Amino acid sequence: MKTITDINMVDTTLQEQCSQFAEILDLDEPVSEEVLKAALLNENYARNLLLSKESPELLAHLLQNPIHERVGDKEHSNVELIGKAAVALLKWSKTGFTMVNPVVLERRENACMACPNLREPKSALQKMIPSSALKNTIGHRTGKKACDLCGCNVAKKMRLPSEACPDLNPENNSETRWGEPVQLFQKTV
Repeated sequence: MKTITDINMVDTTLQEQCSQFAEILDLDEPVSEEVLKAALLNENYARNLLLSKESPELLAHLLQNPIHERVGDKEHSNVELIGKAAVALLKWSKTGFTMVNPVVLERRENACMACPNLREPKSALQKMIPSSALKNTIGHRTGKKACDLCGCNVAKKMRLPSEACPDLNPENNSETRWGEPVQLFQKTV
């Protein structure tokens, strides 16, 4: 399978590179320069494009919404995190403040534990979020760690039935890393 690294970046024009990437994605027309640059800058975005080749709706969504930040480079501002927390709280209230069952919690936590986007908190707000100490029991194995993609404290987020993982499952592009269906037009990050 060809990947974005197979594109000849030295002896070709930018438009030719866009055409080469479109060929890799099995598209009839070249990708935009913005999509090519985003795919070169963000390996998760490039991988998600490749994984979504068999899902036209998801591929179209990704092509229309290129993600430029390098994984691990984005600092989530306190204002952004507070806004996300407010939206999450509102969505959670609509579930009656329920929590996921232990089976779902363990599946989600296992996925987070294996995810390359699980990081130590970076921002002051992320570090201040009260969280259980790191323990080897279900629901506590991530401690205070945050998701690099969305900035959320994963120990809190994975408990809420109204929340979704912001990344695609690398083995099944119709699911998130949590093994749940991708909700195309519901912004989760």
